[in-house]
Amino acid sequence: MRILVVDDEPPIVQLCVKILVRAGHEVDGVTSGEDALARLTSAPVDLLVVDYNMPGLNGVEVIRRARTLQAGLKVVMITAHRTREAAEEALGHGPNWVLMKPFTPNELVQTVDATSSQPRDRT
Repeated sequence: MRILVVDDEPPIVQLCVKILVRAGHEVDGVTSGEDALARLTSAPVDLLVVDYNMPGLNGVEVIRRARTLQAGLKVVMITAHRTREAAEEALGHGPNWVLMKPFTPNELVQTVDATSSQPRDRT
């Protein structure tokens, strides 16, 4: 599976890429929403893993714009917001799954695998 990881914190991007590559995925990582959209324009992916809170384009806007570039794109949103309300708000904006930070390597892999097995979105 081809995955793009987007988070404004380079250590998070590097860690996610390392974990997902070890799990057998083809993974690329970027540190801004703008870079993510540029990457999606040139190379479609199967799954987008995107942080909710980033400067510039936040995760919700990245999802919205990414799905205009690639209809039906599956998305896992990662967030440090620990409240149920924040998770529900994030889900209302289109990700297939919300993963709370901090997460374990196993939680990341399980979430990616669960999301990838869902039927393709029609958005």
